[in-house]
Amino acid sequence: MDAMPMTWQAPSVPAEGPWSVAVFARNEAERIGHCLRALARCEDAARLHVTVLLNGTTDGSAAIAASALREARLPGALYDIPHGDKSHAVNLFLHRLRPAAGLYLMMDGYVEIRPDAPRLLARRLARRPDALAAAAVPSTGRSAAALRRSMMEHPGLHGSLFALRGGFVERLARAGLRLPRGLYRGDGLLGSMVLHDLDALGGGWIGSRIAVEPGASWANPPSHLWRWRDLRRHGRRMMQQARGRLQNAALRSALYAGGFAGLPEDADRMLLDWIAADPAARAPRPWKDPLACLALARIRQSGPGPSPEGLEPRLLWAGA
Repeated sequence: MDAMPMTWQAPSVPAEGPWSVAVFARNEAERIGHCLRALARCEDAARLHVTVLLNGTTDGSAAIAASALREARLPGALYDIPHGDKSHAVNLFLHRLRPAAGLYLMMDGYVEIRPDAPRLLARRLARRPDALAAAAVPSTGRSAAALRRSMMEHPGLHGSLFALRGGFVERLARAGLRLPRGLYRGDGLLGSMVLHDLDALGGGWIGSRIAVEPGASWANPPSHLWRWRDLRRHGRRMMQQARGRLQNAALRSALYAGGFAGLPEDADRMLLDWIAADPAARAPRPWKDPLACLALARIRQSGPGPSPEGLEPRLLWAGA
């Protein structure tokens, strides 16, 4: 484990130089253009380098994203990854595709960030040398107010928008730490790496390592459950959340045993092995969590994992 001493202090965010933005999306043709144009409207747009990672996308998002990047004159790159998995896309960005930067912003391709969000996140880190990451908060949605309160009380990273120090990302990459492929709550695991400063076995959980910036925010598109598209999205999200609940239990056990360096490559394989070790105690019960039972059945019925070719990114567009 490439853990730094507890006395290590993060450097401040550089006043000059690019800020790298990673945008993760899957079948977001309706939203990806709005997302990228919102980035172009940011107060610090001139210093942003944008990497768009489409994973498992089949809806024409690539052409829309490329057009939006060109029209907005945003420097960056657009990649297509056949396998649909955000955690794998995050690993590719952190270990292979990211440019050198003092600040890394991570965001979902269906949100629109506020124009001052990158500057506020960078400023929060500059003012908090003890923090390794800065978290933005939501501004729209039925649960936005509750989520904002929760994040202020219990700091964590929300996948829609957060920032990581460049130095922290470099240490994570040198240590070879990766999210298990197929992990639903990969952003939460990244947050745990931040809070433990990459040492889950001896580093201690320190909440101040994530600085929540209440002024930095994003907006979600409104959803309407009477629309078939939104109803399907809601159903998929509920199923993924059930899968995530199961994975989290197995993940905690793996972290206690071997720390971040001991995490397995595949989250679903990790889950199945964990349940098999004590099925009576660990398998979900239909009367307690029927969605988790359904999610587990689907995992067990799934075929072989992705091919090596399906995991490889393909560069679709690059612009200075």
